[in-house]
Amino acid sequence: MAKGPTTIGDIEMGRRNTFEQGVVICGPAVIGDDNFFGAYSVIGGRCRQAHRQGTDGQRKGMVRVGSGNYFGEHAVMHAPVGQVTAIGDNSSVGAGSLLAHDSRVGSQVTLSVNCSVGGHSVLLDWSGLGIGSSLHPRTVMGHWSFAGMAAVVTRTVGIGQLVVGNPASFLRLNYEAFVRSGLDGTALTQLREFLETGRIPEGPSPVSAAVSEFEAAQSHTVRNRVLRSWSDVERERSRMMVHD
Repeated sequence: MAKGPTTIGDIEMGRRNTFEQGVVICGPAVIGDDNFFGAYSVIGGRCRQAHRQGTDGQRKGMVRVGSGNYFGEHAVMHAPVGQVTAIGDNSSVGAGSLLAHDSRVGSQVTLSVNCSVGGHSVLLDWSGLGIGSSLHPRTVMGHWSFAGMAAVVTRTVGIGQLVVGNPASFLRLNYEAFVRSGLDGTALTQLREFLETGRIPEGPSPVSAAVSEFEAAQSHTVRNRVLRSWSDVERERSRMMVHD
């Protein structure tokens, strides 16, 4: 077992983290406790967007890693172009997987091996990607949702949905996650009612909190511009010239 990672820049390191050979952590970064970093994983690496913005070496954003997370061999978590690239607690990033710049991963999230998460995407608590899946930039995976093996997710996946295929489409509800997440009887009843009728529970509850976080994540990622015609190209070009 390696004695420690190669660190570059300002790193705030927690306790009882485990590092295999060749781990690199680039700051500014805050690392929690009890994380595992597999061989040659890279936390805070510089993405091409940041490189294009300039080579002065100054980093404005922060990488945040919670506690109890697993990073497999050759997993990569890019530094942000904006404010933060973050992962919560007790999540798993499989070997060879990528978390691109400014992506946000919640707690109890599973990324299987060789997954790609595009920039500015959001995976909320108890969501996940199957082996070899890809998530388009600025896309949201709702609580308790999952994309099956080799799925290509190009649109936001709603709360509790299981999607498969290329492009990914709805298959059924992800019942397994409802059980694994430990929801009690009341929360399960509320979740079922929400999924069947759209009614949001009144007062504090795991379901109402999930809906609020999902809506906030959608608002956060809506800035993505999709150009579908020559007229869209002209409008975007005019907008860019004004801002320049």
